[in-house]
Order: sequence, then C-alpha cells, then structure tokens
Amino acid sequence: MSFEGDLPLYQQLAELLKEGIYTGRYKQGQKLPTELELCELYHVSRNTVRGALRQLEKENLLLRQQGKGTFVSKKKYNHHIVPARSFTDMCREIGCKADAKVIKSVIQDPTEEDVSFLDLRPEAKIIAIERIRYTDGIPVELEISHFPESFAFLLDEELNHCSMLGLLREKYGVWFTKSRISLEVTFASYEMSHYLSVQKDYPLLLINSELSDQNGIPGCRCVQYVVGDKFKMIL
Repeated sequence: MSFEGDLPLYQQLAELLKEGIYTGRYKQGQKLPTELELCELYHVSRNTVRGALRQLEKENLLLRQQGKGTFVSKKKYNHHIVPARSFTDMCREIGCKADAKVIKSVIQDPTEEDVSFLDLRPEAKIIAIERIRYTDGIPVELEISHFPESFAFLLDEELNHCSMLGLLREKYGVWFTKSRISLEVTFASYEMSHYLSVQKDYPLLLINSELSDQNGIPGCRCVQYVVGDKFKMIL
C-alpha cells in the first residue's frame, strides 16, 4: 500500500485505521493486529505504526491494555464540528448512512469572501459545487463549496453518492488539515426549503468554513445549511 501527500506517514496511517473503524472493518471492542502485523499490512515502520496508534488513542478511538493489546474503544463517538472531517466519516461515526446529490457544478465569478480567503486574481473564476447531503435518506444539509480554478478537475468527477473530501484525499493527495469556522442561525429560503424538505423560513444552522491544505494553502470556502432538528452536531 502506497501513501501520497505531504502529511507525516503516521498521520496518514492513522486516517486509514480511523476509516477502518468507521466502516466497521475494525469493530468496537475488537483487538487490532499487533504492531508488527500492522507494519507488514501497511508496509511502514514500527515507529510509524506506534505514532498512528498514539494519535488514535488520544482521540479515544483506541484503548491499549498492557499485556493484552490494542482494542477499538467501545465508547460512543460524538461528532465535533471540524470541517476538515468529511460528512461521510462523520455519519459513519454516529452509525448513519451518508449520501450526496449534486444540484450545481459550475465555473462562476467569485464572491468578495472568495477573493479574500482564496487570494484570487481580479479576473479569476471559482469552481462552485452545491450538494444536498443526506443521512439515512433524509435531507439534512445543503452544502455549497467554492474552490479556486486549480480544482477544475472536480467538474469531471462523479460527486453524487461520495465523500468529496475523501475523493480529494485519496485520489489527488489533497488533505485539508486546517480550518476556521463561524456559526450562526439563519432561515430557509424558498429554494432551501425545497431541497431540505422543510417550510420556508424554517430555522437552520449556518456553518461558514475556510479550509487550508497540508501546505497551509487556502483551498476551499464551504457554507453548510443544516437542519438542526434532524441532525445533531456537537461543538
């Protein structure tokens, strides 16, 4: 198995193990393979394995028992609002099935906020992708993502039924590792009410996120309109 991107190997391995936990490959209470077995499985050094296990232990995903081994934690996982974590991973964490439907995928003029955060030239365009996100078939979020033109390859990708952040990470080696968010309450427009199956002026949680990649380069502005009584988010 090969690793891509500039993140330290132990962090990349930690993400792979975390994905295994969220997808059920490693179930709650299950004993993980030994350090040597993980070295052979992922073709990494023992130091890399130990670093990954330490990170997941700090996140309370793993429990190490002296003389017995390392086990997947049985405690219930809560979602913390960290935009760099994908919606799909978040749903796996709380035992829901995630889905996505693209309603817009275009090249368009940037907003003032786009120009400022993404450090765009005056004549630059952006890649705008809007999707409805679902949990267990219920629409819970309208997701609007703006990328610089260097992300135009996303226009050729199938972004229905997938994790966009996961695609960027796994196929293109782009890891959004830093984020800044703001939260406020807003109300559903007629268009939003149609997409989210709520009444017009229904209260929504508005999450504005600014994401930078593993090199510290600003790469995405994301606006999420969340139906709070259908989906629980934890600060």
